[in-house]
Amino acid sequence: MNNSNQNIRERWAIGDYRSIGKVISPVSAKLVRLVNVKPVDSVLDVACGFGNTTITARRAGAKVTGIDITPELLTQAKEEESIARVSGIDWREGNAESLPFEDESFDIVLSTFGHMFALNQKTTANEMQRVLKKGGRIGFATWSPELAWGRMYAAISKYVPAVQNNQSLAPPPSPMQWGIPSKIQELLCDVKDIFFERDTIEYPILSPNHYWQEMATKSGSMIQLIRALEKENKLEKIESIRQDYLKTLEPYMHDNMVRLGYLLTIATKV
Repeated sequence: MNNSNQNIRERWAIGDYRSIGKVISPVSAKLVRLVNVKPVDSVLDVACGFGNTTITARRAGAKVTGIDITPELLTQAKEEESIARVSGIDWREGNAESLPFEDESFDIVLSTFGHMFALNQKTTANEMQRVLKKGGRIGFATWSPELAWGRMYAAISKYVPAVQNNQSLAPPPSPMQWGIPSKIQELLCDVKDIFFERDTIEYPILSPNHYWQEMATKSGSMIQLIRALEKENKLEKIESIRQDYLKTLEPYMHDNMVRLGYLLTIATKV
């Protein structure tokens, strides 16, 4: 595993996504419904995390495989499967950029805010289409750059140094590119009948600073950044990040909820 993928794996491992990801369950249900998952379908959930969409598809009766780069998340997913009183899910460790399956292996390929964080977007898109059968459906949920999560991501990204192995590197494309319909149409070159729908998650929280505290202690990427700055004793920069984050978040905070808009994409492989 190269250093970039190792860093990604560690980032997802140290976060508490099982806790902050509870609000995503309705997105999983809507995605499974819109893609029309049926018991006869074989389904792949890419970057499945702790298994919210994988388990939802399995509860619909389908034969389901969940794949993720992070073993710690797969362990949590198996625990969630047991709690849900379902069984038979095939959990796999693997990279979205190199899916360990034959061509045209699945009737449906899904992802819920997962595949978008793979570094090579074109390779990831090609892999998701490659393993999908002709006439099969692909569906995923992504954050958009112009909405709350995208703007908060941009607010903290400027503080992340683009340095690796003592060499300055150009940053990879923003994951939020996956929330732009025109960009998605470029990436999904083997599909037809592409359909977009927007919706909103409401994240209950008492105040903007409560949300900051939640992300600062449970989001792996935020934890990594704060730890790096603490190690360098740059506490004033952490405070600058917090202030920028709160300023960005404020317009999306209503009635003790953060409104997190997202994009759903559904298409059929030609």
